[in-house]
Formats: sequence, structure tokens, C-alpha cells
Amino acid sequence: MEIIKDLKNSKRTYKKRNTKNSSSKKRLSPKRSSKKRSSSKRTITESSPAEVPLKDRPLGEKIVIGLCICILTVFPFIFIVVTLSVVIYVGVSEKIAEVEHHEGKRESNEELYGKYLYLDEIDEYSYRIVSEDEDPEKRLEWDEEFCGYYDDRSDGYVWYDVERKKWKYWFNGISTDYKDYGWMVYEPEGWRIQKDDVDWIKLPEKYDRSMLWYIKQE
Repeated sequence: MEIIKDLKNSKRTYKKRNTKNSSSKKRLSPKRSSKKRSSSKRTITESSPAEVPLKDRPLGEKIVIGLCICILTVFPFIFIVVTLSVVIYVGVSEKIAEVEHHEGKRESNEELYGKYLYLDEIDEYSYRIVSEDEDPEKRLEWDEEFCGYYDDRSDGYVWYDVERKKWKYWFNGISTDYKDYGWMVYEPEGWRIQKDDVDWIKLPEKYDRSMLWYIKQE
């Protein structure tokens, strides 16, 4: 009987041990699974966005990246083109202004009077147009670049403005004070000089008139 009791007691203790082991295993299994999930999350979050290929990124991200690339590549090119255009435009404008600031640049007097303009003296300051055979007092040569007949004695130019039917004069030392303007005309009241686009003023008294001359218009 004692042997049977011992066997029963041993069976009971074995069952208890097995029950404890199984419950402990069940309690441990969730913790292990949580560790696995946390490790997988860590690997996902630790990956850098730069490592993700462009094709796998969302559409919005692709559009933003494309716009950034476009701005960085196209805008500098546009800036260079615009800058070069401005430089060329300024250069051309200055050249045109330099060529055309002497009024009537587009008109050539060669068709009217030929390459040379012959003048004969009427009095100390006035002349009339004559032919080469009339033993002229002055012979002025047409300057294509300046678009005027040049007189070396007075260091001046003269040309005929067909539209306004007036002879106009440019005397270095006087006209040059007015930069882009300075053309002069002789009228019954005396000399007038162009001050700006619209204003013609009486020639200031400070200028020496001893070398000034004009062509008498009939």
C-alpha cells in the first residue's frame, strides 16, 4: 500500500511540474513575438529616405523632386540667356545711339550735291553753293561716317535736312558740349542750338562766333 501511495504522489508531482512548464512557455511566447516585431519595425524606420529608389516613391514626392531638378537646371540656363540678351541689347542700343545721335544720319546729301560741296564767300560769315568751275572759296568733302560735309578750317560739319529744308551745322568745341545733341541752325535772329529732343535755344553768348559760318538759303 505504501508503494501505491508513492506512485500516486509521484504522478501528481509530475503533472504539476508539467503544468507549470506549459504555462510558463505560454507566457514567454508573446514576449518573443513582440521582440521580433520590434526588431522588424526598427529595420524599417532606420532605413534612410535617400536609399529608397525614385520609382518606389509616392507620386507627390516624384513631382516635387522633378520640379527641383527642373529649377536647378532650367533656371540657370534662362538666367544666362536673359543676361546675354540684355548685354547684347544694351550694346546694340548704344551703337545705334552713337550712329544716329547726329540727326539725319539716314539721309545722304551726296545725291543732291555730290561727294564735294563747293562754296563761295558772300561776306565774312556767309557762303553760297557754286560749282567746281567757279573757283570756290571752300571745298567740303562728304564724310559718310559722320554724315556731313567737313570743313577743316572751322573743324565743323554741315548737312542739308531735306525734311525741314534747313542747313544744319556741327562745330566741334561748341556742339560737343551738348553730347547727343548740339546741331545748330542759322536764322535771321542769329544762331540757335539743339538742347534736347524738342528744345532749340539761342546760342549762349559765352561761345566764340568768329569761326562760325553758314550757307545762305535762297
